[in-house]
Amino acid sequence: MSVIGWTALTEIKIPNRVTEIGGGAFNGVSSLTSINIPNGVTKIEIYTFRDCSSLTSINIPNGVTEIGGGAFIGCSSLTTITIPNSVTEIGDEAFEDCKNLKTVNIDPANSNLSYMSGFGG
Repeated sequence: MSVIGWTALTEIKIPNRVTEIGGGAFNGVSSLTSINIPNGVTKIEIYTFRDCSSLTSINIPNGVTEIGGGAFIGCSSLTTITIPNSVTEIGDEAFEDCKNLKTVNIDPANSNLSYMSGFGG
């Protein structure tokens, strides 16, 4: 499912039973300002929040192990992200063109992060 065209959507509360957020699910929802990712989510697929240009911060819950390539590409208002201990992989260009990203909090206990190429631009 994708919500392309839902330009007035500002907030998303994903149900607790969701374990993966599919590729492109919220691609281009430029009005989205906040997202609540529940603890049961283990994977954020490719381009999930691509070009959500009003999104300002994201707290990725412990339990997420993978952030797909381009997951947050073009989230130009994103200023802060928190990456928990559980994340082992951040895909290519995951946070590309997040021009206002000032703070990336990676859990200091995270010794499992084996692949991280998602920052640039």
